[in-house]
Amino acid sequence: MNRYITLILLLLFQHSFAATPEELLEEANEAYTRSEYNYAAELYEQILTEGMVSADLYYNLGNAYFKSNKLGPAIVNFERALRLRPSDEDASHNLAVARSRIVDSTEQRPQLFYERWWKAAYSLQGSDGWAITSIILIIAFLAATSAYLFSKTVVWKKVSFYFMLLFFITGTLSLVFAQKQYNRITSEKEAIIMQARVTAKSSPSAQSSDLFLMHEGTKVTIRNGLGEWKEISLPNGSVGWIKNESMEII
Repeated sequence: MNRYITLILLLLFQHSFAATPEELLEEANEAYTRSEYNYAAELYEQILTEGMVSADLYYNLGNAYFKSNKLGPAIVNFERALRLRPSDEDASHNLAVARSRIVDSTEQRPQLFYERWWKAAYSLQGSDGWAITSIILIIAFLAATSAYLFSKTVVWKKVSFYFMLLFFITGTLSLVFAQKQYNRITSEKEAIIMQARVTAKSSPSAQSSDLFLMHEGTKVTIRNGLGEWKEISLPNGSVGWIKNESMEII
């Protein structure tokens, strides 16, 4: 009986002195400034396991891994930071630097001008930002509608009508952008190669023929899955099968 009481008291003692996520974050930041990058990465990962998620946290974790020469984990976390905050210039820059060190060079299909414009437009904000914007525009649309219905002059009716049209179009686009960004955040179709060398196979079998070689940090798109295997594709159109353990979903 005394043993059980001792164990309970020990657990209570440990819980009372457990560091909060805020304390862990402060300690991780201090470790990073002391160039203890591996320790800082461990603390950032611990914070994530406790449910504290933010673009800044992923950004700091990516920096810690990059300083530790762990290219795959660094790219994964920079990508995650940009999913939460697409306009983060620092994360974009560091991701570009990390990608420049990837051994593989897979040429991507050039995007058409309207594809670039569309991506640039919805990447201005995250899903939460676009959701808030759409709510504001919906309220503005309702206000313009009220002004149109109760205006007593033709001029004000015309002005309020054009504002109605403007708020309706921009509000609809904001909703579309919010959905687009939400789909990007929750998507599990993109992954990063985490091993030094990975050979893509022609089928989900270790005995199948080799197709092409990939290295740590390469970004792939997941097309299909079968057991411990995933069918992936590269930006240049190459398609093959690799094991789940070879990559980490963004």
